[in-house]
This record gives sequence, structure tokens and C-alpha cells, in this order.
Amino acid sequence: MIRDLYIKANAPSGGASVGATLMKTGQTTSYRTGDDGDLESGRAASFLVLASNNPFGSTARFTDELGGSTYTNDIVIDWSTYDGSTVLGYYFDKTTRTWNNFVDWGIALSVDTFTSGWRGANATEIHNLFNYELNEFINYSPFNYTADGNNLWTSTTAKVNTTTAYFFNNTTTQSLARGAKTSGIYCMATRTFTVTGTTLT
Repeated sequence: MIRDLYIKANAPSGGASVGATLMKTGQTTSYRTGDDGDLESGRAASFLVLASNNPFGSTARFTDELGGSTYTNDIVIDWSTYDGSTVLGYYFDKTTRTWNNFVDWGIALSVDTFTSGWRGANATEIHNLFNYELNEFINYSPFNYTADGNNLWTSTTAKVNTTTAYFFNNTTTQSLARGAKTSGIYCMATRTFTVTGTTLT
């Protein structure tokens, strides 16, 4: 009781911001009034288009690290995660690894001038890329991740059985599933980039 009164008395006036509205799911097809495709609730103009410009002056949700769409280094910046000073970027690699090798690979990854700070993407970071308008949720540019027998590790261990970890299943359920950490599965790394003007470090 006393602690609650202290917190209330010392809270910033008007309340502090605790986050942003969730992103849209990408679903634009409506199957009935009031469903996701009808309402398209969420942040940004659409799944791929921001409501305002990114630091490069475009409304593209995804760009390469130079603000373009060539993706020479296979780095994808997701401007929906931009907080005014940092942004999340992804690096996709179609090499199968066991879960421990995937985690080690993420930590050791060096791409172009970005020689440190990488890690294996976790379940929430990969789920944020799902476009529910598609049958294969990450089969869109710039990822173009199709159902050709691939799965995609996350760095998130399954608490129910810690010899397993969650992976993205792009072949049957198109969702997160659990697999033995000894399985060979494709990998995606992520990194937080600091943004200064149009320079990412």
C-alpha cells in the first residue's frame, strides 16, 4: 500500500510512455466485418509502408543499411523498430546449424563494417517479420523466404523441455514450433544499430 502510494506520488505527470502500438499483421483480405483484414489495426500505413519517413527520407519499412534496396550485404533494416536513436537489423543465412552452433555463429558474425554486436534472432524478433496476408509468412521482399523445406532457428529455448528451442516453421504450420537443439536448421542473426542522421554504426 505504502509502496503503491510512493510510486503514484513520484510518477511523471501525465504518465510515462511505455511503448508503441503494435505493428499491423499485414492481413488485408477481410473474411467478415470486424476481422483483422477489415480493421487492419496497428501501427504504420501498411505492413511494408511506414506512416512517416525513415531517416533516409522514404516511408519504406525495410531498407539496406544505406537506405536503399540492393541488400548487397544481406542486411535488412526494419524501420518499424526505430526509436529515434537505434533500429533493429537482420542478416539471413541459408546454412543449417545445430542450435548451439547457431548461437555461436550469431555472436561471432561479422558483416562488412559491422564486425560485432550480432546475435541469433529471438522468437519475438522473427515473429515481428510475419506477414499474415501470405501463405508463407516471410516470403516477401527483401527476405523471400519460401517453403522449400526450410525452418529458421530462434535463440529462444523452450522452457517445457530445455533440450529444445523454438524455430519458425515455414512448411506446414507457418508458425513457431519446438525442435531438438541438435537439429540442423537455417539461421537469422539480428543486431541493434545506432542511427546518426543517415549513418548506421
